[in-house]
Formats: sequence, structure tokens, C-alpha cells
Amino acid sequence: MAGRFALVVATYTFSDPGLRQLTAPAHDAEALAEVLADPAIGGFEVTTLINEPHHVVGSAVGDFFSDRRRDDLTLLYFSGHGLKDDAGKLYLAMTDTRTLNPLFTSVAADQIDYAMTGCHSNHQILILDCCYSGAFPVGAIAKADDQVHALESFSGRGRTVLTASDATQYAFEGDVPHGQASQSVFTRHLVAGLRDGGADLDQDGDITVDELYSYVHDHVVAERPRQRPKKQDNVEGRTVLARNRNWQVPQHIRSALDSPAVRDRRNALEDLDQLYRTGGAIVRTRVRAAVTQLVNDDSRAIAAAAADWLDTHPTGMAMAPAVGGAGPAPKSDSHPDGETLPATAPERTNDAAQQQESPTENQTPPPPAPEQEGATEPAALFGEPESPLRPERGGVERFGGRLKGKLRERKWAISVAASAATIACVIAAGGWYLAPHSVAGHATANNSALRGPDIDLVKLVAAKGYSRSNCVHWDPAPGEVAHIGCDFNKAAGAAFAHFYRFANLDKLTGFYQSTARNLHSGSCPGDPPGLDGPVFDNLRKAVGRKTCSLDPTGYPAVPVLIVTDEPDLALVQYFFDPKDFSSPVAEQLRNYAAAQGYRQFLPADEAKDPDQFTSADDDLLKRLGSDFTHANCRHEHAGPLQTAVVSCGSPVNYPASSSFAGHPTTAAANADYQSDIGMFGGHACDGRPGPDNVWIRDNQPIGRFSCVPTPGDALHPDDHSPCLISVHDGLHILSVFCAWSREAPQGAPTTESDLLAWFQKGYG
Repeated sequence: MAGRFALVVATYTFSDPGLRQLTAPAHDAEALAEVLADPAIGGFEVTTLINEPHHVVGSAVGDFFSDRRRDDLTLLYFSGHGLKDDAGKLYLAMTDTRTLNPLFTSVAADQIDYAMTGCHSNHQILILDCCYSGAFPVGAIAKADDQVHALESFSGRGRTVLTASDATQYAFEGDVPHGQASQSVFTRHLVAGLRDGGADLDQDGDITVDELYSYVHDHVVAERPRQRPKKQDNVEGRTVLARNRNWQVPQHIRSALDSPAVRDRRNALEDLDQLYRTGGAIVRTRVRAAVTQLVNDDSRAIAAAAADWLDTHPTGMAMAPAVGGAGPAPKSDSHPDGETLPATAPERTNDAAQQQESPTENQTPPPPAPEQEGATEPAALFGEPESPLRPERGGVERFGGRLKGKLRERKWAISVAASAATIACVIAAGGWYLAPHSVAGHATANNSALRGPDIDLVKLVAAKGYSRSNCVHWDPAPGEVAHIGCDFNKAAGAAFAHFYRFANLDKLTGFYQSTARNLHSGSCPGDPPGLDGPVFDNLRKAVGRKTCSLDPTGYPAVPVLIVTDEPDLALVQYFFDPKDFSSPVAEQLRNYAAAQGYRQFLPADEAKDPDQFTSADDDLLKRLGSDFTHANCRHEHAGPLQTAVVSCGSPVNYPASSSFAGHPTTAAANADYQSDIGMFGGHACDGRPGPDNVWIRDNQPIGRFSCVPTPGDALHPDDHSPCLISVHDGLHILSVFCAWSREAPQGAPTTESDLLAWFQKGYG
């Protein structure tokens, strides 16, 4: 039987006058311990230590991690002062800590890391709500930087680390950095997200660690922009931290249940079945209660379908064990809704959910009885288009805790140029973040397989179409940390490329200048005459240089674009081979990408594994057809109405970006669609009055679509290229396609009429 154990440590009084007395830790510990121990929320067995000396806390930490089983979930929380010495070592201050001798009077991060490494548990959570300061004599020069690097101090397999801040500055308590607040900003939102269920971002009844972090991060940054929480994890699957005890059947389903229209009630039964399959124990219990209402429905078909559903979903029905999960929790972890809270759980979406939570073989849930049906929907949203080509311009990027997104699609369209800061249509954003499930990739076990530094580098590449499947290891030269070569990816329109990462800025600059000289490079089209031009981030801050050339060793000569990224100490060489793109298009693509001037690498704290997809992503991709796969798509954060979001790259002749969002129900998909076209001024694409058009396939209406302008961005504020937003009722999928900018290569759709013609030809 897996257990759930928490050790909560708080220190707010200190004997050393160099450490300020704090007020928040005591309140932090009490509030967090309460929600963790609550059997309706966390179900943890909690131990609390307040204002104890370092030897007591150190011994307790050792004992806490020493007697654990593989499937136990362990959580260690610390609130108080963190100290960093002049060598960069991290310590947690206790009541007897002396700032000038932290090694022997505090709990060292190394000690905690050692205890966690020796622990048998594969599910470890560490939460640090610390006020960090330097632990070295006044006037001394610190050897390390002003970052604490707490995440690096506690890296390890099976661990998730959350920190309130990572700089040698105070993590804010209320309106001041010390003294007068009842609770720290970080822990206040952490407790609130657990207590009221606000951190259940996907509304499945479970609160995962990833959801909690996303919730806390957004609320902390909104309240204190200078404080930036951080997260690091190395786990498989998702870790369920708590239950949302306040979960209720969504209002739109409750309204449909009370609707006089039979069709609405039938749709509500379908939506309830989907919630049952994707939700936790609380969700299933309350879904059963809602379905029970339909047994006495006036419609015999609805009543019969509800009764059959209840027969095939009996109370207490055993579910298949969670793959890679921790099994049931001990009795103390049980919840009133009839199921114990496991330490971990797999992604509960679609196919995976059906395997884990479906009835036995001979008990298949009956579909609702048909009363009036439209045309049969295709198995995939998009079949095989007439053209094998499809380009890329970005994706749907979700952020924040409320609907506040905007279309800001200013970047070159090929995935070679897809930057995280400039990625596509940011639509009606929300606060639902789906916990990612790691996918290891398929690097072959030979000398070309990607190594650790190679994987770190590929995670920084902003463009789609570069991953373990088409990139190989190259032995780095002196001064290089990593070097990978990546093949042309036709599905994503990604050019053959070499990516490098360097030990320091001098090595990067020297390699760039030497390569530019050897290739007789010069400024790219659109840049002032000279040797090269600037590269910018999304705030129009220069982060590197770019230069253009022709590689004469190819026949015909190959257009080359070289771009540096100084913050990441990285460089890329793109080779637009005419054999891959055709002669005129190859150079046009190079010039188009160069003229946009965007950054080619992600900021280090936004690194994203291109091979990482959730099971919900996989289900969405299956519905899109064979043109959208892991090879040219990436996982994106999902919003509050969505189950998954992917953005996909593709070559010329198609819209510059293709982005897709899956939804649990038709109602949710349409609500997302209406929100987006309302926010961005959607209008009928064919010039008719009204906000949108009916989407018709095979003479049957299957959804709606609308055209919207994009607002431009910091680098190209006057570029308002159009986007087409569509919603497919049968598949519950929202799609966004955005046109290329005016300077795009020949054959690329750049106008609203181009988009409409492409959409109607391929999917109308």
C-alpha cells in the first residue's frame, strides 16, 4: 500500500542578529499542514517542525526519507531563510544558524539531496519558500553569481522541486520583504489553490503538481512581478498532489440537463460520460448523481440510455490499475467520495482513460439512443490534402490565469524560424495547464545518439521539426559544449541545420566570425550594408547577430543563414538546399527568415523537449490525420476549456501556422471559439455580414469558421496578416491557421482570400 507523507519545516526566529525575524513561516506551516492533512484534500500523514535547531531538523529529514517504499509519495516543505555562501553552496537556516558559519550550523542543501537520493520513493516533492541572502562576510567578494540555483542543488530522478524565488533577494511577504505579513505570497497562493480547488486547472477533480505550480506561478507573478517561482522535475507521468473537494458538474452541463430539448439532455449525457472517463473519484461520484437524474427523464430513449449507463458503471466498480502509479493509499488517505488518493496517476485522457477506467470486457457503455442524427463525421479532422506540403507559422500559446490572450503572430512562417516568443496565435488564454508526460524519444544506441548536452541543446531550439528522430550527435570541438546535426524535415519545412552550444561568449563569437569569413558572408536582405545584422527577442532586445551567405560546395549553391544567441551561448547554421525546397523558394525562404530578425533559441528557463507529448496530445493528433504527427508538431499549454493543444510546422503552399486545441465536449469547443472570435473581431471570411461562416462538408454542416486580423508584435507592429479560426462540432476541435506575411516566398497564402481558398479546397 502506497503512503503519502509530508514533512513541514518552518523557521522564523533566529539567534543570529544577521538574520531577520520573519512572520510568515509559522502561518505558512500551519496553513499548508492543514490542507495536506485534510483527508478530503491531500490525505497526507504530516509532521511539522517549527523553530527547531539544525541538528533536530537534519535528523528529522534523514528519518523522513530513510523508511519509505518505492510507491510512497514524499513531500518536504521548508519556509524561512536560505543562505548562499561565497562558493555558491546553499543552506537552509534554522534557529541556531550563524551566517558566518553555515556549514556547521544549518541544514545544507547537499545533505537534503543526499537523503533524497538514498530514499526508495520514486515520487518526491520538495517545496522551498525561502528568503535568500548571501552568507559571507561584509566586504567579501562572492565567487558565485546572484542566483541561488536551488533547482540545480536538488536535481534527481523522480523529483519535483518548486521554489518561491531563485535570486539572492527576499521572497515577498505581503507588501514588504519582511516582518509584517500573515503569510508569504508564494505559500498563500499554494494553500489557496489546494483549499478551494482553484489549482485543478483541467477540472478533472485531481490537482497535480504541475497544475499547482502553474496556478501558483501565475498568481505570484501577477501580484509580485519581481518574484519568479521556479520548477524542475524529472518524473514520468503526472503526480497527483490533492483532490479538488469543491468540484461540481460544469454549469453548461447542468443547464443542458434541465433543458426541455431532448437533444440538449442527450448531449449532456455524452458530456457526463466523457467527464467520468477523464475525472477522478470525486468527479465520477458526482457524475453518477447527475446521470441518475436522467433515469426518470420524459424521453424514453434518454431514460433507457441513462439506466444502461448506470448498469455498466456500478458504484464502487474496480478500475484498472494506474500504469506506473502508486496504487491505493493507506486508510488515512481515503476520501469521502469513495476512492483513495494515489501517489501518482497516468494521464486520464481518451484512449488511456478508457484502458484505465472502462468497465470489464463484456460491459461496454451504450451510446445514447439516437433521436435525430446528422451526417456521419469523418474519423479525422483533416484527410490527405491534395498538396503534400504544409508550412508553419506558430501555434496556440496559452498563459496566465484568465482570458487575456491576444493574436500576436509576427514571425517568419517556416518552422526554421518559429520562436517561442513569437509563436503564433495566442488565443483566449486560460489557466489550465496539462501535466506533461515524458516521451524518451528513439535515439539509436550508437555513436550518433544524442547525449545529455545534445538533448539540452535540442530543447532550446525554437523551431519545430528538430528532435531526436532527425538529429544526431557530432563530437564537439574545443570550446563547444554540444554540436548536433539535423536532417531536412519535409513534414515541418525544417531546413538541414547544425546547432552548437559554446562554453563562453568568446568561443561563440570567435566561431561565428570565423565561419562568416570562410563563407564570405554579408548582411542579410533588409539589414544595413555590412557583415551582419541584429537578432531580437520578443521585447525587441538584441540577443545576437545574423549573417547570410551561399555555400558554393552545393550544386546549385546553397543559401545559408547563420544566427547566434548570446544568452544561450548558442549558434545555428541553416542550409536551404534547393534540392529540398526548389531553387527559387530556397533563397526566398532564407531571405524571409532573415528579414524577420527573430531569435532562434528559447530562453533557458523556457526550454521545451520537442519529443514530449501528453496522451491527450496523442489523441488529438490521431484525430487530425497523418499530416500532423510528432515529427512536425509540439505540445503547448492547454487553456481552461481544452484537453490538449498542439502547434504544428509545415512547408510552403499552406498557411504559415497550424494550431489545434482539443475539447472534452462540443459545448466547450464552441465556447472557446466564440470567445476567440469575439475577442479579436471575427468576421465572415467571404465578406458576408456576420461574425463567421458555416463550415460545410459533403453538403452537411460540421462547424463554423471565422477570419480575424493579427495585431502585429514588437518587431513588426504593422504586419496584420489574417488568421482563420474554425471549430469542428463533431470532433470538438478548434483550429487556427494564420497566413504568411506579405514578403513570403512565392505560392504562400498571404491574404484572407488566400486562406479561405486553401481552407475550402482542402477541408470545405
